[in-house]
Amino acid sequence: MMSLIKSLQDFLKTYDNMELREIQRLMTDTPLKDASSYAIAPTGNSKIVVDIVGNKTYQNNYVFYAKEAAADEVDRQDNYDFLEDFSDWIEEQNDNGNFPELPDKYEVEELEVSNIMLFDIEEDGTGIYQVQIQMIFTKMKG
Repeated sequence: MMSLIKSLQDFLKTYDNMELREIQRLMTDTPLKDASSYAIAPTGNSKIVVDIVGNKTYQNNYVFYAKEAAADEVDRQDNYDFLEDFSDWIEEQNDNGNFPELPDKYEVEELEVSNIMLFDIEEDGTGIYQVQIQMIFTKMKG
């Protein structure tokens, strides 16, 4: 059975704007040491609804980390261009009902994205940027 985070990773890797960035590898929890490295980390989850037949709706929160060159102004502007485009792409997928393929009995209801920001600057001049992603999904009973 494929995990929820693996399903989300596979989905996010389909983002493809070669002019900005291409996400070929998407790590779990922390990006690699080099620039242009990406990761997705779970940051909490909760059950939000149980319906009359026992289907359960959950909200899982994740942070998408992007490690990019951030030493100069042009790099930082390019990084925000990429992250804004990536966030717009996620919103577009949500609007079109194009969601990650979850394991049996699970169905995504909504993907939301928020809080594009610089999280940290490393000593080598690379920046760790983050985008928060919220996935709301239902687990069908039975």
